[in-house]
Amino acid sequence: MEEYDVVTIGAGGASYPAAFRLKRSGYSVIMIDEKGVMSGNCLSEGCVPSKAIIETVHNYKILKEFSDFKIDYGDIIKRKDHVQELRYGLHGKELEEAGLKIVKGTARILDIHTIEVDTGKDKLRLRFKYLIIGSGAYTYKLKIPGAEYAITSADLFKIDPPVKSIPKSIAVIGGGYIGVETASFMSVLGSRVTLIERSDRLLTDMDPQIVDRLTGMLPEMDINLNNEVKSIEKYGDRFKTIIVNENGEKSAITSDIVMMATGREPLIPQGTEKCGIEVTRKGITVNSSMQTNIPHIYATGDVNDITPLFHAAKRQSLVAAANIMAGDTQVERFDRDSVPFTLFSIPNMSFVGITPQVARERNIDYSTATYCMIDDSMAEIHNETCGEITMIFDRNLKIIGGYIIGNDAGNLINEIALGIHKGLNARDFAEMAHQHPMTFEGLDSAARKLF
Repeated sequence: MEEYDVVTIGAGGASYPAAFRLKRSGYSVIMIDEKGVMSGNCLSEGCVPSKAIIETVHNYKILKEFSDFKIDYGDIIKRKDHVQELRYGLHGKELEEAGLKIVKGTARILDIHTIEVDTGKDKLRLRFKYLIIGSGAYTYKLKIPGAEYAITSADLFKIDPPVKSIPKSIAVIGGGYIGVETASFMSVLGSRVTLIERSDRLLTDMDPQIVDRLTGMLPEMDINLNNEVKSIEKYGDRFKTIIVNENGEKSAITSDIVMMATGREPLIPQGTEKCGIEVTRKGITVNSSMQTNIPHIYATGDVNDITPLFHAAKRQSLVAAANIMAGDTQVERFDRDSVPFTLFSIPNMSFVGITPQVARERNIDYSTATYCMIDDSMAEIHNETCGEITMIFDRNLKIIGGYIIGNDAGNLINEIALGIHKGLNARDFAEMAHQHPMTFEGLDSAARKLF
């Protein structure tokens, strides 16, 4: 039996930042991962490859407004694959330089200081002082007849994916962020898109006020709300998706491809509950310091479902590392209110902190300051003047939230997030000379409206 100071289950964003930090601080560390490589689902089938596609398509949309520019989806896929392979190579180099080891295998927790790793060839037992469970989440498929006919985001975004040309039509099941992002880029590339959502609106986890503003700006697609998918049937070379609406009426949507974008489920390692770690339907229960009910066992990233984003997982991982180095003392905590989120639809939508809906629910006295993209130079250059920047302040004009729709939203939201994290106020933003002609100018322009 090998002994380590720290064992991580997973080698993605929820694990490797802590592993590197702890290794540099003199701890013996080993990572266990089913893929045997660093970066988890983000690089293999998630945020990196999906954005490699979406960003290219977004730029294509801008270019085709002014010319007959054409683009081949197969070339986009080649570029996406290259980015993934490049990053895997960089991560391998980082691991080698740090002297960190990844064991490819599946971990099972035996007790609060021991795990067993099934490598496929043999089984290893490892003892640890501290455990970080960063096992992530898996793509969930509806348990309906014909589910095997549907692809998932993993099928679209993995290296050498089966889909290398744009289908003439696609039915996307699920109106969450993966569904809306996929529907956006497929539509821009010429596919006839049908988006099916069982609720009465898209993006049900997000502020409805913001979602309503975005929905009318999305590329052309048929949006079917209040419809539950009952089955998928093969129909020659095509598929029929059988849906039932809120009135109980049944209908069929015929398409070349059906994609399920029905969410992700936390991947709970075997033995977690048996050894006494508290688990709910949403994931492993942790405090703000990422500790489970067993203080020397931490759970970070998607497996705890607090903020299922790669950058949040990285931050949680570093919080866990700091508290391990402090002897399981809560010296650092995870601040979920300053973690930004970007929906990489076309156009982008980003938000952070307290949104108008949350402010009303919490009876927070707030004010807003808005800058319209139609007034922005860079938005005009990119021909994306349909959005806005809205900053949200408390009664003392301290920044508590914000959202952005349109040009460069994913970059702009980070400054609002930093403002929340550092407790900045409206005057701090108003007095900043943001560079021209960048859309960042909209932040100080909006804030000055309050003075």
